[in-house]
Amino acid sequence: MYARNRVQAYRQTESAAVHPVKLIHMMYERVLTHLTFAEEAVAANDPRRRGENLSKAIALISELNAAISPKDESEAAAFLRGLYGAIMVELPRVSLSNDVEIIHQSARYIGELKKVWEETAMQENGLLAEKAAMQPSAEAAAKITPVSVSI
Repeated sequence: MYARNRVQAYRQTESAAVHPVKLIHMMYERVLTHLTFAEEAVAANDPRRRGENLSKAIALISELNAAISPKDESEAAAFLRGLYGAIMVELPRVSLSNDVEIIHQSARYIGELKKVWEETAMQENGLLAEKAAMQPSAEAAAKITPVSVSI
């Protein structure tokens, strides 16, 4: 019990130290990472790893959805709620069908949202310098599938 309290306190301290705009960006990055791991697990016929990574991706998308203010009735907020909801409905289907195209489509949408987030919110808050310092290595970047989705 004591160890759990220490872990919880650490997580609260860590998340409090991260700028909210950067936190959203980190969540997008982690969703993409878990989608990549889920796709690799499908290829390796590893249902446990596939399920774990799909669950983590869905949980992060759920958190992104919850981060939208319930009072926000803008067109952008409605769009994001709809997109996140659709992704959260589609991703569990991968567990039944092993259809990696669902993973690819979800990754394209999340990748595009991440790009837009970087170009708007992160730039407005002066967080792009941090992003540049955290760019993936050339080897990791080669694994990333290019995204071309019109939103």
